[in-house]
Amino acid sequence: MGRVTFLPSGKSIKSRSGQTMVSAAAAARVVIPQRCGGHASCLMCRIVLESGELSPPSQLERRKMPEKDLAQGIRLGCQAKATDKDCTIRIPEGRLKSVVQAALERQREENED
Repeated sequence: MGRVTFLPSGKSIKSRSGQTMVSAAAAARVVIPQRCGGHASCLMCRIVLESGELSPPSQLERRKMPEKDLAQGIRLGCQAKATDKDCTIRIPEGRLKSVVQAALERQREENED
């Protein structure tokens, strides 16, 4: 069993080898957005391997993801599986969330002035 740490939340969980990152995230109460139920068709569940090790990309994942992304550690959470080694996974923020956070920050700055 390896330990998976999810960023930016910092939550971590022990995962069994072969468990998908979507499944491990759900067990840790971390949301990895997806619509297709783990069939690699929506491409919403992209994650970034910050450190450690995941299973090699599946054939399906290789067909769906650009080779450049895979080389940079960008994987599909529904296809990437845990190994016996620890890893740290970053879940990119959704566009809407980042826009809302930027607007809130601007509002805070304006209120301080």
